[in-house]
Amino acid sequence: MASGKLARKAKDVLGANRDNALKLAQGSGLKATKKLLQSAQADLTVRLGGVAGDAEETFTVAQKRATMAQLRQVIRELSGGLGDAVLDAGMEAAELAAAHTMSYLATADRAFRGVGTTPLALREASMFEEATQGARASILRRLASSGEPVEGADEEPHPAKLGILDRYSVETLGHFEKKMQMGILTGKSRDEMEADLVDSSPFLQGQPAFWATRIVRTEVHAAYNKAGYESLREADEQLDDMVKIISAVFDERTGSDSYATHGQIRRPEEPFETWYGLLQHPPDRSNDRGIVVPHRISWPIPKYLEWRTPEQVAARWAFEGRKQKMPPIPEMTTVALSLFGVQQPKQLDDGADG
Repeated sequence: MASGKLARKAKDVLGANRDNALKLAQGSGLKATKKLLQSAQADLTVRLGGVAGDAEETFTVAQKRATMAQLRQVIRELSGGLGDAVLDAGMEAAELAAAHTMSYLATADRAFRGVGTTPLALREASMFEEATQGARASILRRLASSGEPVEGADEEPHPAKLGILDRYSVETLGHFEKKMQMGILTGKSRDEMEADLVDSSPFLQGQPAFWATRIVRTEVHAAYNKAGYESLREADEQLDDMVKIISAVFDERTGSDSYATHGQIRRPEEPFETWYGLLQHPPDRSNDRGIVVPHRISWPIPKYLEWRTPEQVAARWAFEGRKQKMPPIPEMTTVALSLFGVQQPKQLDDGADG
């Protein structure tokens, strides 16, 4: 009975940790994006008021070029603000992830080894350090343009590609471009064009606003999982029997791809396999809410981390109305299930700092 209660407590800790992480990611995304877009709209209104008109009251190609120059500056400043928001919230998420990893490990250890054992000793300071530094480097790499080393993130150059914020900038400029083309073709006045771009802006109130929110949410959640992954790797250095397991959120929004990967087991350095490719930790797509769960081979696999059956995955695929054939379910473990809960765990004798 006691072990059952402890196992439920470990599950409760995992659920609470995940809820806190999701609240941080979603809250940061909404607040940061709203504030940035309001600032950008005010800036844009001032800038567009200074775009010169001409003798004919229509919006012309010359005005379009001047307007685009103003828009590029606004977007450059907005992207910088987004980057700062992601980095600030991402570092908060990294610290949260390290704390969550340690709290779950302690609770799970009591659940799976028993309350009479010596409490799990971990060097917490080193886990925090690994988590936050790894998350910061990951955020900088993902936000920045590649091709040149990023200070604080890269030691060597890597293949050139647009960073997330660069791709965002290209996308939002594309929305402005289409709006202004329509303004020229329909002979709108400069005032009408300004109203289109500011008052009912597809950039500030439409799809790009959604893009900005999604970027912050996804990147903050990615920072949380990156930090959890780095904490797990540091724990493995200390304990030598760690694995990582994907845990999905199951509700009306859960995708069949999450059904297919829930409970997937890998050693710390091995990538997970998903329908979108290989990855060291979620998210594998925007709005993916999966998390990395640290687990010891010396512990049994708890029920809440057990795999979904092929039938359950297929049913979810059908529920989503997919027309194409479902991809094969990925390999679920690289560690034999027969090893879990059998080996005697390694326990640190000293060196704990928390």
